[in-house]
Amino acid sequence: MKKWVSIGVGGIIFIAFLLYIITSLWIGSDVRRYCKSAIRIYGDGCVFALSEMLDDKSMPFRDRNHAIWALGQLADPKALPYLTKYYTGVIPEKESLDGALSQREISKAIRLAQGSLNITAIVWRHEIK
Repeated sequence: MKKWVSIGVGGIIFIAFLLYIITSLWIGSDVRRYCKSAIRIYGDGCVFALSEMLDDKSMPFRDRNHAIWALGQLADPKALPYLTKYYTGVIPEKESLDGALSQREISKAIRLAQGSLNITAIVWRHEIK
């Protein structure tokens, strides 16, 4: 006979909070990695370097899409001119990170840069300049 362990509401809340913290730190780590990569190429601050990476047509689409995602996570309004420049408003059902700029990610990044809530950024955003 198997015994089922009851963790209760408090345990479920603790596990959910722990998953939130882990996910948030993971996202922050990825944003930092993309920032460092862009800064090595374009210099200056994170938002500037990622914006330049997005604008650099010689970069592979995958790198430019990572820049879009990171700019969205940073939610800095200074990125809006770069993001809106590439937003067509047409979001295909399926997108390839290697084939084109992700309209879905650009749309999300624009919303975040305009002030939409990003609950994971509370944990890590203060660390990135």
